[in-house]
Amino acid sequence: MPDADRDAERDADPRATMPLSVRLWFGWAFLLLAITGLLLGRIVEFVDFSERAPFSLLGIFMMVELALVLFGITVALQRKRIAYRFAIGIAFLAVPVLAGLPPALLEFPPAAANGWYVLTVPIGAVISVVLLFGLLRAPARAWFSEE
Repeated sequence: MPDADRDAERDADPRATMPLSVRLWFGWAFLLLAITGLLLGRIVEFVDFSERAPFSLLGIFMMVELALVLFGITVALQRKRIAYRFAIGIAFLAVPVLAGLPPALLEFPPAAANGWYVLTVPIGAVISVVLLFGLLRAPARAWFSEE
């Protein structure tokens, strides 16, 4: 009987299990973290540390993206309400990260960069749409419930 009571309690609380869309988002967020970690060396090399420009827009974008993803994962693990907004913001990062970073950091020739864009922009758009569609549903919103 105790197992039946626990099952009934779990069914009564829809927040007890993590929705698939939130699981997919966690997968995407950790993949972004891995991509950023792997490309961090190239990002640092990419910047020309001269007195005129000791920073680059790419470096600033990547550091903001890294902070956003790390903080978003942290608050999402705690199921905070603010994590829902971070999750939606991180879902939009698919196209710039997949399409924009490799050609810039790996110094693709123009023809190769154009081919890369044709391949990855639609993939990034599909990832973003799937994540957003899942996150905008009621079970995903309800999962981020802690104050």
